[in-house]
Amino acid sequence: MRVLVLGAAGFVGRNIINALQQADIDFIASDVVNSPFGEDVDYMRIDITDRETVFDAMENVDYVFHLSAHPLPASIKDPATDAKINILGSLNVMEAAKEKGVKKIIFSSASSIMGDVIQNPVSEEHPCKPKTPYAVAKLCVEQYLRVYQELYGLNYVVFRFFNVYGPYQYPESGALIPVVMSRIIRGEEVFIFGDGSIARDFIYVGDIAEFYIKSIQKNIKNEIFNMGTGRLTTIKKIIELIAETVGKEPKIIYKPARPGEITNFSADVSKLEKFFGKVPSTSLEEGLKKTYEWFVREVFV
Repeated sequence: MRVLVLGAAGFVGRNIINALQQADIDFIASDVVNSPFGEDVDYMRIDITDRETVFDAMENVDYVFHLSAHPLPASIKDPATDAKINILGSLNVMEAAKEKGVKKIIFSSASSIMGDVIQNPVSEEHPCKPKTPYAVAKLCVEQYLRVYQELYGLNYVVFRFFNVYGPYQYPESGALIPVVMSRIIRGEEVFIFGDGSIARDFIYVGDIAEFYIKSIQKNIKNEIFNMGTGRLTTIKKIIELIAETVGKEPKIIYKPARPGEITNFSADVSKLEKFFGKVPSTSLEEGLKKTYEWFVREVFV
């Protein structure tokens, strides 16, 4: 078994690389940047918009973890580049996988493809009305995967990420948990937009990495799964939990609510449990503790 990890240098990718090493699975890591790994990791620098390079990387590969993506905030500023990377780049991946006989692509999609939430928790059958170019592209790739399976027999698994946190997610990402954790550690003010009652479904990245490994160990194919916990936590509560983990009192500043935030919806994980026999199990308290330990070791050294 050999796995090609596209987007390996990213936050989720680095955790998946660790999981592959622990499971003693042969893999090759790749991304558009220079390798952030040690010499023990087989690494290729790959831009998925470069068709020839993608085809070369797919030689003798059994499974592809497709994590490469142009990020959501950048998609709003530059939808064309987002489409080039997230849609056309993904088509290069599918074409190469088809031609090289890859057994299965495991694709990272996003819960934001839902748009307006009609029913909560959201199941995989929930209607999708994406509200950003990034979400449009993710939904588009899901549809292309379905079509490639129907036309060419290329198998896939899609994981729709909810609010992922954990080691290797740096404060520079702008994500809530690393930003808040960093600011509390430094004794800086923490901002809450609105009254803090907005809630999200937070999932620890180590749980995601575990399901990626299981997705190639089990004969599961051509299915879409929510990758969340099914539990909602308010912004105010998550800040309190981070403060408890860090051991400092947060200096909270309340600001006006931001319009148009899609939130207060959680993942229906019943399908995940049906196919995999389990659901993400790391509690917020445990996940934040592991994240803080990584912070102390890697960010605030």
